[in-house]
Amino acid sequence: MSLADSSLWSLTTAQLRDHASSVQPTPGGGSVSIITATLGLALVHKGVSVSLKRSASDPARHQKLVGLSRKLAALTDTLSAFADSDSSAFESYMQARLLPHATDLETTARDTAMQTGLLRSTEVPLESAAAMVQGLSLAEEVVELADGHVLSDILSGSLLLHASVNAVLLSVDANLDDIADAEQREKMRELRVDLECEAALRMEAVDSKFSQP
Repeated sequence: MSLADSSLWSLTTAQLRDHASSVQPTPGGGSVSIITATLGLALVHKGVSVSLKRSASDPARHQKLVGLSRKLAALTDTLSAFADSDSSAFESYMQARLLPHATDLETTARDTAMQTGLLRSTEVPLESAAAMVQGLSLAEEVVELADGHVLSDILSGSLLLHASVNAVLLSVDANLDDIADAEQREKMRELRVDLECEAALRMEAVDSKFSQP
C-alpha cells in the first residue's frame, strides 16, 4: 500500500507498523513520534471523558472538564495533522534531492528546493513538539480534576507525550546543520532547547500532582 495519496491515519495499526519497519523513508521517526504523542493525548482526553460522566453534581468542576475536553479535541486534530505533514515534508526533501544538477541553473534550483524541503522538515517537528508541550500543560490541569481511577491513563498519556517531544526533536537535530541560513538555524536550535526544557518541566509538574496523596 502506497502512502503517496493517503493519510497515515487511514492505515490499520498493523499496516502502520509494517510501513514503519520498511525500507521506505516515511513514516520515519518524526511521524511515528507524532502519532505516539497523539495517542498519548487521547489517553489524557479519556481521563476527562470518563470523569465527565459523574461530574454533574459539581457544576464548577463539570464546566472546567467540558472546557478541557474541547481544548484536547482541538489539539488532537492539530497534532494528528502534523503526522502527515511530517511525512510530506520529508518526501518533498527527498524528491528535491533527485532533481537534475548538471548545470549551474539546475544546481541552484535543486539547492533551493532542498533547502525548502529541509526547512519544512525541521519546522514540522518543532511545531509538533510545541503542540505536545501544550498537551502536557493541559494534562497538568486534568490531573487536578479527574477521577482517581483514570489517573493512570492520564499519567501514561503524559509520559507518551513527554517521550514523543524528545523523540521528535531528534528530527530537528538531524536537520539543523544542513540549514544554510545561519540566523534561522540558530533560532531553530534555541527553540528546540526551549521546547525540551519546557516539556521536562511540564512532565515534572504532572508527575508531582499525580504523586500527591
